[in-house]
Amino acid sequence: MQLQQIYVWSKKIHKWAMWFAIVLGVPLAVTGVIMEEGSFLFWPISSESENNARILHRLVSTKFALVLAVMMITGFVMWGVPKILARRVASKVQ
Repeated sequence: MQLQQIYVWSKKIHKWAMWFAIVLGVPLAVTGVIMEEGSFLFWPISSESENNARILHRLVSTKFALVLAVMMITGFVMWGVPKILARRVASKVQ
């Protein structure tokens, strides 16, 4: 596989991972606020709901961490490939 293809695939994967991170980040933020404050937008939350929020937060956080790792790897590839290609072009010009 050529570097240009790797770059294009990394860009596509990175874009999808970004959307998954946004979708997973919303419940993480909401459940985090519920766990920290014991309420959400001035609505008191029962202890049972707080436990449910803790369980949901734990389930979503592992998937969020995986998506974030994918974003980091593909972002590094998208940063590195142009540098490698620029060096190749510069070495051929000289």
